[in-house]
Amino acid sequence: MRLPIQPSAAAPDLPLTEGDFSEIIRNSFDGIFVADGEGRTLLVNPGCERNYDFRAEDVVGRLVVELEADGLIRPVIAPRVIATGQRVTALQRTHTGKTILATGTPLFDDEGRVRRVIINSRDTTELDQLQAELSRIRHDLARAETEVAQLRQEGLPPDGPVFHGDATRRIADLLRRVSASDATVLLTGESGVGKEVFARLVHRESPRANAAFIKINCGALPRDLIESELFGYEAGAFTGAHKNGKPGMLELANHGTLFLDEIGELPLDMQVKLLHVLQDRTVARLGSTRSMPLDIRIVAATNRDLARAVEASTFRADLFYRLNVVPVVVPPLRERREDILPLVRQALSGFNAQYRTPKQFSHAAALVLVAYDWPGNIRELRNLVERLVVTSPGTVIEAEELGIAATPAGPDHPEARGVGRVELDGLGLDEQVRRFEAALIESALQRFSTTRGAARHLGVSQSTIVRKMKGTGETRR
Repeated sequence: MRLPIQPSAAAPDLPLTEGDFSEIIRNSFDGIFVADGEGRTLLVNPGCERNYDFRAEDVVGRLVVELEADGLIRPVIAPRVIATGQRVTALQRTHTGKTILATGTPLFDDEGRVRRVIINSRDTTELDQLQAELSRIRHDLARAETEVAQLRQEGLPPDGPVFHGDATRRIADLLRRVSASDATVLLTGESGVGKEVFARLVHRESPRANAAFIKINCGALPRDLIESELFGYEAGAFTGAHKNGKPGMLELANHGTLFLDEIGELPLDMQVKLLHVLQDRTVARLGSTRSMPLDIRIVAATNRDLARAVEASTFRADLFYRLNVVPVVVPPLRERREDILPLVRQALSGFNAQYRTPKQFSHAAALVLVAYDWPGNIRELRNLVERLVVTSPGTVIEAEELGIAATPAGPDHPEARGVGRVELDGLGLDEQVRRFEAALIESALQRFSTTRGAARHLGVSQSTIVRKMKGTGETRR
Protein backbone atom coordinates (compact mmCIF):
# COMPACT_ATOMS: atom_id res chain seq x y z
CA MET A 1 0.00 0.00 0.00
CA ARG A 2 1.49 3.32 -1.02
CA LEU A 3 1.04 6.33 1.18
CA PRO A 4 0.11 9.60 -0.52
CA ILE A 5 2.97 12.08 -0.74
CA GLN A 6 2.13 15.27 1.12
CA PRO A 7 3.19 18.46 -0.68
CA SER A 8 5.65 20.57 1.26
CA ALA A 9 4.46 23.82 2.67
CA ALA A 10 5.15 26.85 0.51
CA ALA A 11 8.19 28.84 1.53
CA PRO A 12 7.25 32.16 3.09
CA ASP A 13 7.68 35.12 0.78
CA LEU A 14 10.30 36.92 2.89
CA PRO A 15 13.04 38.28 0.59
CA LEU A 16 16.51 38.68 2.08
CA THR A 17 17.55 42.23 2.70
CA GLU A 18 20.95 43.81 2.36
CA GLY A 19 21.22 43.71 6.13
CA ASP A 20 20.53 39.96 6.08
CA PHE A 21 23.40 39.40 3.64
CA SER A 22 25.71 41.45 5.84
CA GLU A 23 24.73 39.36 8.87
CA ILE A 24 25.24 36.11 6.95
CA ILE A 25 28.71 37.12 5.78
CA ARG A 26 29.72 38.42 9.20
CA ASN A 27 28.58 35.27 11.02
CA SER A 28 29.84 32.70 8.53
CA PHE A 29 32.26 30.27 10.24
CA ASP A 30 34.23 29.97 7.01
CA GLY A 31 36.34 32.87 5.83
CA ILE A 32 34.96 35.03 3.03
CA PHE A 33 37.37 37.22 1.13
CA VAL A 34 36.26 39.44 -1.80
CA ALA A 35 38.61 41.06 -4.33
CA ASP A 36 37.84 43.14 -7.42
CA GLY A 37 38.90 42.38 -10.98
CA GLU A 38 42.30 43.98 -10.35
CA GLY A 39 43.00 41.80 -7.33
CA ARG A 40 42.38 44.53 -4.77
CA THR A 41 40.86 43.53 -1.43
CA LEU A 42 37.25 44.72 -0.98
CA LEU A 43 35.88 42.70 1.94
CA VAL A 44 37.20 40.44 4.70
CA ASN A 45 34.78 38.81 7.16
CA PRO A 46 35.61 37.82 10.80
CA GLY A 47 36.03 34.16 9.78
CA CYS A 48 38.74 35.22 7.33
CA GLU A 49 40.42 37.37 9.99
CA ARG A 50 40.49 34.33 12.29
CA ASN A 51 41.87 32.02 9.58
CA TYR A 52 44.66 34.31 8.40
CA ASP A 53 45.38 36.13 11.69
CA PHE A 54 45.13 39.66 10.32
CA ARG A 55 42.63 42.50 10.73
CA ALA A 56 40.27 43.58 7.95
CA GLU A 57 41.30 47.22 8.23
CA ASP A 58 44.95 46.25 7.60
CA VAL A 59 44.27 44.53 4.29
CA VAL A 60 41.15 46.09 2.72
CA GLY A 61 42.20 48.27 -0.19
CA ARG A 62 45.51 46.43 -0.70
CA LEU A 63 46.38 44.22 -3.67
CA VAL A 64 46.46 40.53 -2.77
CA VAL A 65 49.94 40.19 -4.31
CA GLU A 66 51.14 42.59 -1.61
CA LEU A 67 49.77 40.26 1.05
CA GLU A 68 51.83 37.45 -0.46
CA ALA A 69 54.93 39.67 -0.68
CA ASP A 70 54.54 40.51 3.01
CA GLY A 71 54.35 36.78 3.86
CA LEU A 72 50.78 36.97 5.20
CA ILE A 73 49.40 34.40 2.72
CA ARG A 74 51.25 32.05 0.38
CA PRO A 75 50.17 31.44 -2.33
CA VAL A 76 47.39 33.93 -3.12
CA ILE A 77 44.87 32.63 -5.64
CA ALA A 78 42.90 35.72 -6.76
CA PRO A 79 45.35 36.51 -9.62
CA ARG A 80 45.01 32.95 -10.97
CA VAL A 81 41.20 33.18 -10.84
CA ILE A 82 41.30 36.51 -12.70
CA ALA A 83 43.78 35.22 -15.29
CA THR A 84 41.97 31.94 -16.03
CA GLY A 85 38.36 32.85 -15.30
CA GLN A 86 38.15 29.45 -13.59
CA ARG A 87 37.48 28.31 -10.06
CA VAL A 88 40.80 27.68 -8.27
CA THR A 89 41.43 25.65 -5.09
CA ALA A 90 44.73 25.62 -3.22
CA LEU A 91 46.32 24.93 0.17
CA GLN A 92 47.76 28.10 1.67
CA ARG A 93 50.19 28.76 4.51
CA THR A 94 49.73 31.78 6.73
CA HIS A 95 52.34 33.86 8.50
CA THR A 96 51.45 32.06 11.76
CA GLY A 97 51.95 28.59 10.27
CA LYS A 98 48.33 27.61 9.69
CA THR A 99 47.23 25.51 6.72
CA ILE A 100 44.21 26.99 4.93
CA LEU A 101 42.10 25.36 2.23
CA ALA A 102 40.91 28.18 -0.05
CA THR A 103 38.62 28.17 -3.11
CA GLY A 104 38.31 31.21 -5.36
CA THR A 105 35.25 31.68 -7.60
CA PRO A 106 35.01 34.34 -10.35
CA LEU A 107 32.01 36.65 -10.92
CA PHE A 108 31.73 38.15 -14.43
CA ASP A 109 30.42 41.42 -15.85
CA ASP A 110 28.28 41.70 -18.98
CA GLU A 111 31.37 41.62 -21.20
CA GLY A 112 32.66 38.39 -19.66
CA ARG A 113 35.44 39.96 -17.65
CA VAL A 114 36.10 38.99 -14.03
CA ARG A 115 34.73 41.77 -11.89
CA ARG A 116 34.84 40.07 -8.48
CA VAL A 117 36.64 37.10 -6.89
CA ILE A 118 34.91 35.41 -3.95
CA ILE A 119 37.33 33.31 -1.88
CA ASN A 120 36.02 30.87 0.72
CA SER A 121 38.60 29.60 3.22
CA ARG A 122 38.70 27.03 6.03
CA ASP A 123 41.46 26.33 8.55
CA THR A 124 42.62 22.69 8.10
CA THR A 125 45.52 22.87 10.57
CA GLU A 126 43.75 20.71 13.14
CA LEU A 127 42.74 18.22 10.44
CA ASP A 128 46.36 18.05 9.27
CA GLN A 129 47.49 17.42 12.83
CA LEU A 130 44.94 14.64 13.20
CA GLN A 131 46.12 13.09 9.93
CA ALA A 132 49.73 13.30 11.09
CA GLU A 133 48.79 11.66 14.38
CA LEU A 134 46.91 8.94 12.52
CA SER A 135 49.95 8.36 10.32
CA ARG A 136 52.17 8.10 13.41
CA ILE A 137 49.78 5.63 15.05
CA ARG A 138 49.70 3.52 11.89
CA HIS A 139 53.51 3.61 11.77
CA ASP A 140 53.78 2.51 15.42
CA LEU A 141 51.19 -0.23 14.84
CA ALA A 142 53.07 -1.54 11.79
CA ARG A 143 56.29 -1.53 13.80
CA ALA A 144 54.65 -3.36 16.72
CA GLU A 145 53.11 -5.94 14.39
CA THR A 146 56.53 -6.54 12.82
CA GLU A 147 58.15 -7.07 16.22
CA VAL A 148 55.38 -9.39 17.41
CA ALA A 149 55.62 -11.44 14.21
CA GLN A 150 59.37 -11.75 14.66
CA LEU A 151 59.02 -12.87 18.26
CA ARG A 152 56.42 -15.48 17.34
CA GLN A 153 58.51 -16.77 14.46
CA GLU A 154 61.71 -16.99 16.49
CA GLY A 155 60.18 -18.65 19.56
CA LEU A 156 62.53 -16.83 21.91
CA PRO A 157 63.39 -18.49 25.23
CA PRO A 158 60.82 -17.62 27.92
CA ASP A 159 63.23 -16.80 30.76
CA GLY A 160 65.67 -14.45 29.08
CA PRO A 161 69.27 -14.95 27.98
CA VAL A 162 71.63 -17.51 29.54
CA PHE A 163 75.05 -16.15 30.49
CA HIS A 164 76.24 -18.92 32.80
CA GLY A 165 79.79 -19.42 31.53
CA ASP A 166 82.69 -17.02 31.73
CA ALA A 167 82.82 -16.50 27.96
CA THR A 168 79.22 -15.38 27.65
CA ARG A 169 79.44 -13.32 30.82
CA ARG A 170 82.42 -11.40 29.44
CA ILE A 171 80.57 -10.73 26.18
CA ALA A 172 77.46 -9.60 28.05
CA ASP A 173 79.50 -7.24 30.27
CA LEU A 174 81.21 -5.73 27.22
CA LEU A 175 77.93 -5.19 25.39
CA ARG A 176 76.31 -3.60 28.43
CA ARG A 177 79.13 -1.03 28.47
CA VAL A 178 78.84 -0.45 24.73
CA SER A 179 75.05 -0.12 24.88
CA ALA A 180 75.22 3.32 26.46
CA SER A 181 76.61 4.68 23.19
CA ASP A 182 75.35 4.38 19.61
CA ALA A 183 78.49 2.55 18.44
CA THR A 184 77.80 -0.09 15.78
CA VAL A 185 78.27 -3.69 16.95
CA LEU A 186 79.28 -6.57 14.66
CA LEU A 187 78.52 -10.02 16.09
CA THR A 188 80.25 -12.98 14.44
CA GLY A 189 80.07 -16.68 15.15
CA GLU A 190 78.68 -19.94 13.88
CA SER A 191 75.02 -20.26 12.96
CA GLY A 192 72.79 -20.81 15.97
CA VAL A 193 75.18 -19.59 18.69
CA GLY A 194 72.72 -16.95 19.93
CA LYS A 195 73.93 -13.78 18.21
CA GLU A 196 70.41 -12.38 18.24
CA VAL A 197 70.24 -12.79 22.03
CA PHE A 198 73.25 -10.50 22.33
CA ALA A 199 71.78 -8.07 19.78
CA ARG A 200 68.63 -7.80 21.89
CA LEU A 201 70.80 -7.29 24.98
CA VAL A 202 72.40 -4.26 23.30
CA HIS A 203 68.94 -2.85 22.57
CA ARG A 204 67.49 -3.64 26.00
CA GLU A 205 70.40 -1.99 27.85
CA SER A 206 70.48 1.10 25.60
CA PRO A 207 68.59 4.43 25.85
CA ARG A 208 66.53 3.16 22.88
CA ALA A 209 65.04 0.29 24.90
CA ASN A 210 61.50 1.68 24.66
CA ALA A 211 61.67 2.07 20.87
CA ALA A 212 61.56 -0.59 18.16
CA PHE A 213 63.93 -3.51 17.71
CA ILE A 214 63.65 -4.47 14.05
CA LYS A 215 65.39 -7.54 12.67
CA ILE A 216 66.24 -7.85 8.98
CA ASN A 217 67.41 -11.29 7.88
CA CYS A 218 69.49 -10.28 4.87
CA GLY A 219 69.82 -13.87 3.73
CA ALA A 220 66.10 -14.64 3.80
CA LEU A 221 64.77 -11.67 1.80
CA PRO A 222 63.82 -12.57 -1.80
CA ARG A 223 66.26 -10.82 -4.13
CA ASP A 224 63.52 -9.08 -6.14
CA LEU A 225 61.86 -7.77 -2.95
CA ILE A 226 64.91 -6.74 -0.92
CA GLU A 227 64.77 -3.06 -1.87
CA SER A 228 61.04 -2.63 -1.26
CA GLU A 229 61.25 -4.50 2.06
CA LEU A 230 64.17 -2.40 3.28
CA PHE A 231 63.14 1.01 1.98
CA GLY A 232 59.35 0.71 1.60
CA TYR A 233 57.48 2.30 -1.28
CA GLU A 234 54.94 4.97 -2.14
CA ALA A 235 51.50 4.24 -3.56
CA GLY A 236 51.75 3.22 -7.21
CA ALA A 237 55.53 2.84 -7.11
CA PHE A 238 55.29 -0.39 -9.09
CA THR A 239 52.74 -2.89 -10.34
CA GLY A 240 51.15 -4.69 -7.41
CA ALA A 241 52.15 -2.05 -4.85
CA HIS A 242 49.70 -1.46 -2.01
CA LYS A 243 47.40 1.46 -2.76
CA ASN A 244 48.49 3.28 0.42
CA GLY A 245 52.20 2.49 0.06
CA LYS A 246 54.20 0.71 2.74
CA PRO A 247 56.92 1.73 5.22
CA GLY A 248 60.18 -0.21 4.93
CA MET A 249 62.01 -2.01 7.72
CA LEU A 250 64.52 0.84 7.94
CA GLU A 251 61.72 3.34 8.48
CA LEU A 252 60.05 1.11 11.08
CA ALA A 253 63.31 0.97 13.03
CA ASN A 254 63.54 4.76 13.28
CA HIS A 255 64.59 5.88 16.80
CA GLY A 256 65.23 2.24 17.72
CA THR A 257 67.70 -0.54 16.92
CA LEU A 258 68.15 -2.15 13.52
CA PHE A 259 69.50 -5.72 13.65
CA LEU A 260 71.04 -6.74 10.32
CA ASP A 261 71.22 -10.51 10.65
CA GLU A 262 73.26 -12.51 8.11
CA ILE A 263 74.66 -9.26 6.74
CA GLY A 264 77.23 -11.24 4.76
CA GLU A 265 74.47 -12.55 2.49
CA LEU A 266 73.37 -9.11 1.29
CA PRO A 267 73.92 -8.69 -2.49
CA LEU A 268 76.61 -6.21 -3.55
CA ASP A 269 74.16 -3.77 -5.17
CA MET A 270 72.14 -3.57 -1.96
CA GLN A 271 75.34 -3.18 0.08
CA VAL A 272 75.93 0.10 -1.76
CA LYS A 273 72.43 1.39 -0.98
CA LEU A 274 72.63 0.29 2.64
CA LEU A 275 76.01 2.01 3.00
CA HIS A 276 74.51 5.28 1.77
CA VAL A 277 71.72 4.97 4.34
CA LEU A 278 74.20 4.36 7.16
CA GLN A 279 76.41 7.26 6.04
CA ASP A 280 73.69 9.84 5.33
CA ARG A 281 71.25 8.63 8.01
CA THR A 282 68.36 9.26 5.63
CA VAL A 283 65.99 6.94 3.80
CA ALA A 284 63.59 7.46 0.89
CA ARG A 285 60.78 5.13 -0.11
CA LEU A 286 60.74 3.73 -3.63
CA GLY A 287 58.86 6.12 -5.89
CA SER A 288 59.44 9.09 -3.56
CA THR A 289 61.70 12.11 -4.01
CA ARG A 290 61.53 12.98 -0.32
CA SER A 291 64.10 11.64 2.13
CA MET A 292 63.32 11.29 5.81
CA PRO A 293 65.96 11.51 8.57
CA LEU A 294 66.87 8.18 10.13
CA ASP A 295 67.92 7.89 13.77
CA ILE A 296 68.87 4.25 14.36
CA ARG A 297 71.37 2.08 16.23
CA ILE A 298 72.99 -0.61 14.05
CA VAL A 299 73.80 -4.13 15.24
CA ALA A 300 74.93 -6.57 12.54
CA ALA A 301 75.60 -10.31 12.68
CA THR A 302 77.09 -12.92 10.37
CA ASN A 303 78.48 -16.43 10.40
CA ARG A 304 80.87 -15.54 7.57
CA ASP A 305 84.42 -14.19 7.78
CA LEU A 306 83.75 -10.72 6.39
CA ALA A 307 87.45 -9.83 6.22
CA ARG A 308 87.99 -12.74 3.83
CA ALA A 309 84.81 -11.81 1.95
CA VAL A 310 86.30 -8.33 1.43
CA GLU A 311 89.49 -9.91 0.06
CA ALA A 312 87.36 -12.05 -2.28
CA SER A 313 85.43 -8.93 -3.42
CA THR A 314 82.11 -10.41 -2.28
CA PHE A 315 81.65 -7.83 0.47
CA ARG A 316 82.36 -4.10 0.26
CA ALA A 317 85.33 -2.96 2.31
CA ASP A 318 83.73 0.43 3.12
CA LEU A 319 80.59 -1.25 4.48
CA PHE A 320 82.71 -3.71 6.48
CA TYR A 321 84.63 -0.87 8.16
CA ARG A 322 81.37 0.97 8.79
CA LEU A 323 80.00 -2.10 10.63
CA ASN A 324 83.15 -3.36 12.34
CA VAL A 325 83.29 -0.69 15.07
CA VAL A 326 82.82 -3.03 18.04
CA PRO A 327 83.55 -6.59 16.84
CA VAL A 328 82.34 -9.39 19.13
CA VAL A 329 82.97 -13.09 18.50
CA VAL A 330 80.33 -15.37 20.03
CA PRO A 331 81.94 -18.79 20.67
CA PRO A 332 80.16 -22.02 19.69
CA LEU A 333 78.37 -24.04 22.32
CA ARG A 334 81.09 -26.73 22.43
CA GLU A 335 83.49 -24.06 23.73
CA ARG A 336 81.11 -22.88 26.47
CA ARG A 337 79.91 -26.12 28.02
CA GLU A 338 78.94 -24.33 31.24
CA ASP A 339 75.98 -22.88 29.30
CA ILE A 340 74.69 -26.24 28.03
CA LEU A 341 72.71 -27.48 31.04
CA PRO A 342 71.23 -24.04 31.85
CA LEU A 343 70.12 -23.77 28.21
CA VAL A 344 68.66 -27.29 28.36
CA ARG A 345 66.82 -26.40 31.57
CA GLN A 346 65.48 -23.19 30.04
CA ALA A 347 64.30 -24.94 26.86
CA LEU A 348 62.78 -27.81 28.83
CA SER A 349 60.86 -25.40 31.07
CA GLY A 350 59.52 -23.49 28.08
CA PHE A 351 58.43 -26.54 26.09
CA ASN A 352 56.94 -28.22 29.15
CA ALA A 353 54.78 -25.13 29.62
CA GLN A 354 53.93 -24.98 25.91
CA TYR A 355 52.91 -28.62 25.62
CA ARG A 356 51.67 -29.03 29.22
CA THR A 357 54.07 -31.84 30.03
CA PRO A 358 56.22 -32.65 33.14
CA LYS A 359 59.24 -34.05 31.26
CA GLN A 360 62.75 -34.14 32.72
CA PHE A 361 66.13 -35.59 31.72
CA SER A 362 67.84 -38.44 33.53
CA HIS A 363 71.34 -37.78 34.83
CA ALA A 364 72.75 -40.13 32.16
CA ALA A 365 70.99 -38.09 29.47
CA ALA A 366 72.38 -34.89 31.00
CA LEU A 367 75.89 -36.34 30.75
CA VAL A 368 75.46 -36.99 27.03
CA LEU A 369 73.98 -33.53 26.43
CA VAL A 370 76.99 -31.82 28.03
CA ALA A 371 79.52 -34.06 26.26
CA TYR A 372 77.93 -33.62 22.84
CA ASP A 373 79.62 -31.07 20.53
CA TRP A 374 76.38 -29.43 19.25
CA PRO A 375 77.40 -28.57 15.65
CA GLY A 376 74.07 -26.75 15.30
CA ASN A 377 74.64 -24.89 18.60
CA ILE A 378 71.67 -23.47 20.54
CA ARG A 379 69.27 -23.89 17.63
CA GLU A 380 70.03 -27.62 17.52
CA LEU A 381 69.76 -27.88 21.31
CA ARG A 382 66.31 -26.29 21.41
CA ASN A 383 65.06 -28.36 18.49
CA LEU A 384 66.26 -31.56 20.18
CA VAL A 385 64.64 -30.67 23.50
CA GLU A 386 61.33 -29.85 21.78
CA ARG A 387 61.38 -33.12 19.84
CA LEU A 388 62.05 -35.14 22.99
CA VAL A 389 59.33 -33.36 24.97
CA VAL A 390 56.68 -34.25 22.38
CA THR A 391 57.93 -37.76 21.49
CA SER A 392 59.29 -39.28 24.69
CA PRO A 393 56.76 -41.80 26.07
CA GLY A 394 57.73 -41.39 29.73
CA THR A 395 58.19 -38.53 32.15
CA VAL A 396 61.96 -39.07 32.35
CA ILE A 397 63.89 -38.77 29.09
CA GLU A 398 66.66 -41.37 29.00
CA ALA A 399 70.04 -41.14 27.25
CA GLU A 400 69.14 -43.71 24.60
CA GLU A 401 66.22 -41.53 23.45
CA LEU A 402 68.47 -38.57 22.59
CA GLY A 403 69.62 -39.90 19.24
CA ILE A 404 73.03 -38.25 19.74
CA ALA A 405 76.35 -39.54 21.04
CA ALA A 406 78.91 -37.88 23.25
CA THR A 407 81.79 -36.71 21.05
CA PRO A 408 84.13 -38.46 20.63
CA ALA A 409 84.07 -41.96 22.14
CA GLY A 410 87.27 -43.15 23.79
CA PRO A 411 89.32 -41.88 26.73
CA ASP A 412 87.89 -38.37 26.44
CA HIS A 413 84.29 -39.59 26.69
CA PRO A 414 82.60 -38.78 30.04
CA GLU A 415 81.42 -42.36 30.52
CA ALA A 416 84.93 -43.71 29.83
CA ARG A 417 86.40 -41.32 32.40
CA GLY A 418 83.97 -42.49 35.06
CA VAL A 419 81.81 -39.35 34.98
CA GLY A 420 78.76 -41.45 34.22
CA ARG A 421 79.11 -43.21 37.55
CA VAL A 422 78.50 -40.05 39.57
CA GLU A 423 75.46 -40.71 41.76
CA LEU A 424 72.84 -38.04 41.04
CA ASP A 425 69.57 -39.80 41.86
CA GLY A 426 67.30 -37.97 44.27
CA LEU A 427 69.05 -34.62 43.87
CA GLY A 428 67.67 -31.34 42.56
CA LEU A 429 68.81 -30.08 39.17
CA ASP A 430 71.11 -27.38 40.61
CA GLU A 431 72.90 -29.95 42.76
CA GLN A 432 73.08 -32.33 39.80
CA VAL A 433 74.69 -29.60 37.73
CA ARG A 434 77.20 -28.80 40.49
CA ARG A 435 78.27 -32.40 40.98
CA PHE A 436 78.35 -33.10 37.27
CA GLU A 437 80.56 -30.05 36.66
CA ALA A 438 82.87 -31.19 39.45
CA ALA A 439 83.15 -34.63 37.83
CA LEU A 440 83.90 -33.10 34.43
CA ILE A 441 86.61 -30.89 35.94
CA GLU A 442 88.15 -33.82 37.80
CA SER A 443 88.27 -35.90 34.62
CA ALA A 444 89.84 -33.03 32.68
CA LEU A 445 92.43 -32.51 35.44
CA GLN A 446 93.30 -36.21 35.43
CA ARG A 447 93.97 -36.00 31.71
CA PHE A 448 95.72 -32.63 31.45
CA SER A 449 97.26 -32.35 34.95
CA THR A 450 96.99 -28.53 35.16
CA THR A 451 94.11 -26.15 35.58
CA ARG A 452 95.22 -24.28 32.46
CA GLY A 453 95.02 -27.42 30.33
CA ALA A 454 91.67 -28.39 31.82
CA ALA A 455 90.31 -24.89 31.19
CA ARG A 456 91.38 -24.93 27.54
CA HIS A 457 89.80 -28.35 27.08
CA LEU A 458 86.48 -27.36 28.68
CA GLY A 459 86.32 -23.96 26.95
CA VAL A 460 86.34 -21.91 30.18
CA SER A 461 88.84 -19.67 31.96
CA GLN A 462 91.39 -20.96 34.45
CA SER A 463 89.74 -18.81 37.16
CA THR A 464 86.49 -20.70 36.62
CA ILE A 465 88.25 -24.04 37.15
CA VAL A 466 89.92 -22.75 40.33
CA ARG A 467 86.69 -21.26 41.66
CA LYS A 468 84.70 -24.45 41.14
CA MET A 469 87.46 -26.57 42.67
CA LYS A 470 87.28 -24.66 45.96
CA GLY A 471 84.09 -26.50 46.80
CA THR A 472 85.85 -29.85 46.53
CA GLY A 473 88.91 -28.90 48.57
CA GLU A 474 91.30 -29.58 45.67
CA THR A 475 94.24 -27.31 44.85
CA ARG A 476 96.23 -27.61 41.66
CA ARG A 477 98.14 -25.38 39.33
